[in-house]
Amino acid sequence: MTEWINALEAAIESLAAFILQFVYLVYLLIGCMLLIALICAPFLFGYVIYMDRQDAKAKRRASSNGTDTTAPEPVKGRAPGLSEHASPFGQTEARAERTLEHPPP
Repeated sequence: MTEWINALEAAIESLAAFILQFVYLVYLLIGCMLLIALICAPFLFGYVIYMDRQDAKAKRRASSNGTDTTAPEPVKGRAPGLSEHASPFGQTEARAERTLEHPPP
């Protein structure tokens, strides 16, 4: 009986030692990751600030050129949507006659 108790005690001690080592390694890993994050944080923030400034410069350049890159230029020479809804026969000939009578500027 005493041998069984001694074996159980040894197994519990080894399990406790294993759990403590695992917890220590987890804390060590988390500590290393935090240390790396603290070392890299200033570089990351500097890069974000640099990219924000570059984006602001690009927007200022686009607005100073006077061109709005977000709005598409309308197609000159036709009203939007007419060609999609026009019947294929008769409209083309009438449009051609009007164009010949009054040429576009």
